[in-house]
Amino acid sequence: MRYDLVVIGAGPAGWSAALQGAKLGLSVAIIEKGLMLGGACVRTGTLPSKTLRHTVLQLVNSRRAAQLGIHSTNLRPLTIQDLRGPRDQLIASHQETIRAFLDRNKVDVLAGSASFAAPDRIRVATRHGEDYVEARHVVIATGSRPRRPDSIPFDDHVIVDSDSLLKLDTIPKSLAVLGSGVIGCEYATMFATLGCKVTVIDRREKILRFLDGDILDSLCHAMRAKGIRIMQSESVTGVRIETQKRFKHGVVQLDSGRTVRAERVLVAAGRVSNVEPLDLGRIGLTTTETGLIKVDETYQTEIENVYAVGDVIGFPALASTSMHQGRLAVLHAAGQELPPPSVLPMAIFTIPEISAVGLTEEECRERGLPYEVGVARTGETPRGQIVGDDGLVKLIFRRDDKTILGVHMIGVAASELIHVGMMVVHLGGTIDDLLSGVFNYPTMSEVYRIAALDGLNRL
Repeated sequence: MRYDLVVIGAGPAGWSAALQGAKLGLSVAIIEKGLMLGGACVRTGTLPSKTLRHTVLQLVNSRRAAQLGIHSTNLRPLTIQDLRGPRDQLIASHQETIRAFLDRNKVDVLAGSASFAAPDRIRVATRHGEDYVEARHVVIATGSRPRRPDSIPFDDHVIVDSDSLLKLDTIPKSLAVLGSGVIGCEYATMFATLGCKVTVIDRREKILRFLDGDILDSLCHAMRAKGIRIMQSESVTGVRIETQKRFKHGVVQLDSGRTVRAERVLVAAGRVSNVEPLDLGRIGLTTTETGLIKVDETYQTEIENVYAVGDVIGFPALASTSMHQGRLAVLHAAGQELPPPSVLPMAIFTIPEISAVGLTEEECRERGLPYEVGVARTGETPRGQIVGDDGLVKLIFRRDDKTILGVHMIGVAASELIHVGMMVVHLGGTIDDLLSGVFNYPTMSEVYRIAALDGLNRL
């Protein structure tokens, strides 16, 4: 068969590209090798981990309420089933939603593993044989998988990656996390909230170095308050599994000579793009040393009719940006370009969660920009006191015209609150724009007004 557009991969980037093509009136097929739609985002990544986080918070909050005598239900100890149930329900529900969207827009879903026979010809292999489809335009959206260093003896029970962690049969009493990136920190705070003894190990001097310094300090303080041990500037020289009294546990050896023992070891060593099965060399498409596909600002590759979006092109590798990239690529292919976003919001679902948009204070200093900051503590607002939050909101703005350059926050609902700041930065707004608005009271959003007032008082 021949299509106007063939999308390889049914994750967020892929299904968004396919739906955009269908909305433009193109004939579209999406190829997915897995039995389930949604990619790693739905199956093992974003949605399962965030559902796990929400479930952890709900269960912990219910116990706090019981301790206060709000209800008298006899709460049993947490089990892994308590954490799996909501996650499995969401995965099933969202996959059906994606399939319904594709069906409604007449997108053909082809099950099989895709590889290039030519720039406009795709081989689709299944266990029953193979077939070929032709395409005027192709979008590669095959996503990524956890990096599994050869030196580490993964057994997916004691030593796990971020995929197999979700399949644990028990909640561990102790967890060693190798890597202090986004995934490592998110899971570290989740399991620490459950009462697990967590150790985070990383060879770098700082965790999450891209964060604004004040936000990072607040996160580290919150992590240590949960009992998380953060071991920085430590390189791992070996990982092994030991058995004592019929129980297995992981042992992590560090170059300093220290040893960390834990029931489970999570290796959060980044992710690897899924490009090997595509046979890109057959069409002359090269990748970087780290396996990423090179694209221009329209997500077009070196091959004119082939585009690539999402994790396969690298940073920022977020579900939100991947979906937008899928849309932009198809619009460009159809001759209907959309200007790229001027700023991109970012969220990290640690406990407490973090979100940011625009420049950090450190970046302003590096660029020599004359700036000032405005700060607000959510714990000083009535709504923050009601929900028990003590987060931080930080506005960074130019001194001369008060244009907001960046918004950074940590605390309850930070991933939601950031969108107000995102629109202000996107539209070139100032702290005066925030002061001219009226925020509902009592709400978390009024921290914008408080931070703007703080900033104005510093001038």
